[in-house]
Amino acid sequence: MTNKMSKIVVIGSCCTDMFFYTSVLPNPGQTIHGKQFSLDFGGKGANQCIAAQKLGADTVFIGCVGTDIFGKDIINNFEKWGVDTQFITKKSVDTGVAQINVTDNVTNNIIIVIISSSENCIIIVAGANGTLQKEDVDKAHDLLLNETSVVLFQFETPLETTEFILNKLSSANSCKIVNGAPAYSNSYQNILKLADIFCVNESEAEIYTNCIKKVDSIESANEVLSLLLNQGCKIVIITLGSLGAVFASKDEPKPQWVKVPKIENPIDTSGAGDAFLGSLAYFIVHTPNLSLYEQIKRACLIATKTVQFKGTQKKQENKLYLQFSIKISIPIEID
Repeated sequence: MTNKMSKIVVIGSCCTDMFFYTSVLPNPGQTIHGKQFSLDFGGKGANQCIAAQKLGADTVFIGCVGTDIFGKDIINNFEKWGVDTQFITKKSVDTGVAQINVTDNVTNNIIIVIISSSENCIIIVAGANGTLQKEDVDKAHDLLLNETSVVLFQFETPLETTEFILNKLSSANSCKIVNGAPAYSNSYQNILKLADIFCVNESEAEIYTNCIKKVDSIESANEVLSLLLNQGCKIVIITLGSLGAVFASKDEPKPQWVKVPKIENPIDTSGAGDAFLGSLAYFIVHTPNLSLYEQIKRACLIATKTVQFKGTQKKQENKLYLQFSIKISIPIEID
């Protein structure tokens, strides 16, 4: 791989996350006292981009923000970490925001929520992210075709834009990774076939297979892997939280299970899946000698590390996380 073809381009969402830490979530009509409040930068695309950048990748972000203070702050944050922002388009709409309620216990979700103890669920208000058009991305045509090793997509921006770009990149040498989150029950078949790697979590995998099988074990995850491969996917990865991940490919359809160390008391799982994907993109570019199994294992370990800290992108600033991440190009044994 030449230096020219070494960029990771993330086409996707960015927003401002507003975290409310509480013991429980309020019932309708109820007011409760929270424990803590914090602001962070978020959006699946932005989280994945920052995760790759902090590992040392050369990243470019393509997306949309509003002309408000949130949009300005998001661009400043990208630039602080060295992300190329020349293809971020400003629109006369609100920048995406998320209210994130993190509780001590897993419970029901309200409004825009990540409920986090050992699991999370998210409802999105897209804002400017929903305005990303084909022409916004096409500005980076030469970059995408000639300088990019990995392109990352998510489903927090218009699917028609994602499908258009994937079609344009069908003959390119880059690895196209699609994170099918949030999950859609239809209008995704062509995207699955155009992606080189399709990555989802347990609940998303169920939706993409019409809930034929509940994913609640390694065995059921393996069955769903086969169903997704039958839909035209080349490589499928299903992340399983504390169980790690399983994956299979069209060429090697036998499922493989990637285990992770057990974390006794996870603090906040928000953004862990994004840390996994950004890290995976990094390892695909910078450790091409490793097998996909080894690359996924290292990405899983980084994601596991992030659940020990609060927030989304802020948790990635932890010095121990960075030291841990950069050093794991050596063989790793997990019981």
